[in-house]
Amino acid sequence: MRNTNGVSNPSYVRDPTEGAEPGGGRRSRVKISQVIVTRPHYQLEDLNSAFNYFKPKTHFFQEALESMREVDTKSCLSGLFPIFKWLPEYSFPSDFIGDLISGLTVGVMHIPQGMGYALLANMPPITGIYTAFFPVFIYFLFGTSRHNSMGTLAVVSIMTGKVVYNHSGEGSHYSNLEVGTALCFLVGLIQLVMCLLRMGVASFLLSEALVSGFTTGAAVYVFTSQMKDILGVTLPPLGSRFEIVFTYYELGKKIPEANLMNVAIAVCAIIILLINNEIIKPRLAKLCIIPIPIQLILVVCGTLLSIQLNLKDDYGMKVVGTIPQGLPAPKLPNFDILPEILMESITVAIVGYTVSVSLGIIFAKKENYEIGFNQELLALGAGNLFGSFFSCYPFAASLSRAAIQYLAGGKTQITGLVSCSLLAVVLLYVASFFQPLPRCILASIIAVSVQGLLMQAKDLPKFWRQGFFDGVTWLLTFVSVVFISIDIGLLVGFALSISSIFVRALKPYMCQMGNVPNSDVYLDLTRYQGLVELRGIKIIHYAGGLHFASRATFKNTVCQFLGINLTEEIKRQKDPEFCRAEDAINFLILDFTALSYIDPSAISTFKQFAKELESIGIQTLLAGCSPVVFEKMKKCGFLGGEENYVRTYPTIHDAVHYGQKQLRLRAAGATPTIQEVRL
Repeated sequence: MRNTNGVSNPSYVRDPTEGAEPGGGRRSRVKISQVIVTRPHYQLEDLNSAFNYFKPKTHFFQEALESMREVDTKSCLSGLFPIFKWLPEYSFPSDFIGDLISGLTVGVMHIPQGMGYALLANMPPITGIYTAFFPVFIYFLFGTSRHNSMGTLAVVSIMTGKVVYNHSGEGSHYSNLEVGTALCFLVGLIQLVMCLLRMGVASFLLSEALVSGFTTGAAVYVFTSQMKDILGVTLPPLGSRFEIVFTYYELGKKIPEANLMNVAIAVCAIIILLINNEIIKPRLAKLCIIPIPIQLILVVCGTLLSIQLNLKDDYGMKVVGTIPQGLPAPKLPNFDILPEILMESITVAIVGYTVSVSLGIIFAKKENYEIGFNQELLALGAGNLFGSFFSCYPFAASLSRAAIQYLAGGKTQITGLVSCSLLAVVLLYVASFFQPLPRCILASIIAVSVQGLLMQAKDLPKFWRQGFFDGVTWLLTFVSVVFISIDIGLLVGFALSISSIFVRALKPYMCQMGNVPNSDVYLDLTRYQGLVELRGIKIIHYAGGLHFASRATFKNTVCQFLGINLTEEIKRQKDPEFCRAEDAINFLILDFTALSYIDPSAISTFKQFAKELESIGIQTLLAGCSPVVFEKMKKCGFLGGEENYVRTYPTIHDAVHYGQKQLRLRAAGATPTIQEVRL
């Protein structure tokens, strides 16, 4: 059977043994037939011609105009404000009940965590509750993650605390609050610029090993920073480098000065929290999805105990201090400090966004919905920008609160709206109640809350098993964060993640392939047994990109598989007495089915390499080139030109068929012409 282009169509031949019984009879039951597919052996150019191959034309401006015509007001609004997309699908009252319970549960958690993390950020305690209130309203309108609990985050709080410490205090013209709000404004501005530049996907350059090592190191930093409040001592300024090392050195000297009442209350609080987390909480989870608000209970009990025993005056304990009641009046940040904190703001913006998106992806996969990467930048940027006018510092998503929000039945962003309503009541009527709260209670809550992050240290063996680069990235990122600083640790981890991509690109996967007997299947000779190497033909598989950085590796590896030194072989074959061995390689088949990209510099090198191989009697055959690679080679003059040293085939088996045919002709004494050998 032939088609209109003159190329034979595949024919389907029924197995002659179909339906036959061993004794020659017929089965009463129908047997599924075995189909044998036969087809011509194609060369890629012939196949393209037969089936009218063409390259689709793309007109950027025409597509842009068509897309603009298709955009209506409704889709524009739902794109900018995702609330218009999910709110019409909201199921009332079933979804609202889950959001209400989850919102109240998370709102209760915001109170102690907000105040504790604010102290971690060297900000007034009330600003932690502000940060869990004002920016979350904006995220409710612009955010796409339905399960992220936005507000204060330990890692971001630590990084904020470093910036505040470095640019405020003695010898500075700025207060802690001014630095924190200016940082919030600049972080929001940077995230909005990243959104305009469509840089959302760039966050995925941060590998899983980097994120794990960084957050584990940051957890060590968080735990260490709380030790002074647990012991009730004051430490001198320690600088911004090697702070953890110096902190433990100074704590060792201050142990004799520790406040025993402070230590006793902190130890009791830690024990209570651990008993709840390890014993009560897992058992209660089987009976009720709402956890015991143990943190809020400790805060309330600690405040009442401080009032009854007058802990501040009689025992010299540090307390939270003045907390203004009511909502703050809007106020412009101090813009004079912005140039001084620009570099630190970039780091905080990237970390806050990366953590939030990573958590959002986890819950989106569980609940089968998608989040918008650039939309998340818009939501975070707008939230930080808005919050900076109301005494907030940078906000992000919290893993611990997000997990509780999800388990408590939260369905949509309305959960955040409910928690904000609860915080509004606290700010308006209850905030001043917490003024006598001992700071050691908050320090204990924070120290225990990072337990899960610290346990990520057990992931190191897993990353070593996954690969050398992952293990090194985790370890060096962790060590840099702990022993140098958070910003240096992030920079080291990011550099290692990027470097691993380049190193892997410089050393692509290459292997020699053998034939599965009586089939058209070809597999890696180093991984399978029973394969057959074809006489006079060498088949090499290449996976990855072929570019200016990997072209030398490609050429050298191919020569190793061929078992030749190309320069010496060319000289040797010029000798008049040279005699070619009968088992010499005559055809090199390169399996390019996994070649993702090739650049002009690699094509130039490849062209010269193929020419040199032909000069020593080895013809190069390409198999399985993707349309993109094929078009690039043709555009660069590697295929279809006057000097063409390669033939192209759709599969390895087509190339093998051609090579074996030529070898049979040579064995029979026929010499193929140049036209038969070249395109």
